Amino acid sequence: MSRTMRDWWLFGAATFCYAFGFAVYNGLFQNFFREAMRGTPDQLGILESLREVPGLMTAFTAGLLITISETRIGSLALISAALGIAATGYAGSYWPLVAVTVFWSVGMHLWLSLSPGITLSLAEGKEGGRHLGRMAGLSAIAVLVGLGLTRFAKPYLSYPLLFAAAGVLIFVAGVCASFLSRRTSKTAVSRILYRREYGMFYWLTFLEGCRRQIFTTFAPFVLILVYKTSVETMLTLALANAVISTFAAPSIGRWIDRLGERRMLTLYYSALVVIFGGYALIPNVHVLYIFYIVDNLLFACSIGLTTYLHGIIRDGEMTATLTMGTTMNHIAAVIVPVTGGLLWRTLGDFRIPFWIGVGVLLLSIVSARRLPGLPIARSEAVPAA
Repeated sequence: MSRTMRDWWLFGAATFCYAFGFAVYNGLFQNFFREAMRGTPDQLGILESLREVPGLMTAFTAGLLITISETRIGSLALISAALGIAATGYAGSYWPLVAVTVFWSVGMHLWLSLSPGITLSLAEGKEGGRHLGRMAGLSAIAVLVGLGLTRFAKPYLSYPLLFAAAGVLIFVAGVCASFLSRRTSKTAVSRILYRREYGMFYWLTFLEGCRRQIFTTFAPFVLILVYKTSVETMLTLALANAVISTFAAPSIGRWIDRLGERRMLTLYYSALVVIFGGYALIPNVHVLYIFYIVDNLLFACSIGLTTYLHGIIRDGEMTATLTMGTTMNHIAAVIVPVTGGLLWRTLGDFRIPFWIGVGVLLLSIVSARRLPGLPIARSEAVPAA
């Protein structure tokens, strides 16, 4: 077996084990937080915000480690994430839980920032997009398997054992990555680029980050805290989300090409107003389950932001501008959960974060109406100066 083929097998195993382990963790965490830790909305908001701080710092930390090969950094990142996730079930109280969460988050965000570069490095300049798609497909399969097995195993296994199992899987991913040939991506660490002409992309990306954080943080917690939804039901919803998203995303991409970004994003935000309003006004948990799945299904519409940028971007500026967009997303991820959690706890009303989400979505609709009415051809993009 050639070195390149060996590296592909190792990297594929690392990708699969990481996605599997993190799906187990993600499917269990909010029920664990409420049932085992007796967590409150403000505590959840603080924890989620602190968890996203490493994401905001990823570009800086990756730059500090530029002298080490990407595969070596990736291995260390996965092993640190594994240790933190395995320790989650044994945290005992709130602040130790925050500490282990921030600890594994550093590793997780580093791995997420490095893995596309490792993929392209292994591709050696040949069909990089196809290989990125293969890794995304492998991760999707791992998520389905992870959620399915966790749904089956939860009645028989405790939270600490399941988190430990998730940590072991991610540790195996780190070991696989440690055996990869030492590689450094030929691309430089991406800078962050700000141009006024891309201002609408930055603004809509920030608003999307705000509304996404509101829903992913508080919608499941409302189902768990207010409507007493069991962990088995939450895992079933997560599994349904994973299955539907796998098949729906390509169709949504085609609709964006057909209708254009302005129309598609307007429809997307309008549908989300109904979903957020539903969480604030409809006391029927079965309707909220449907809204929970539909929100996840519609999330693929946000790729319209990337296709809009693709149509106006100057040559050679795509990656740096997307990095700026990711930064805007992480700013929202740090601000929104703690704010929403504190408002919920202080005012004693779980509907507050969702009404804020409705306001964010109305702003998004007004902003999206300012986009061009038809899909922007890439050939019309502004050339680099």
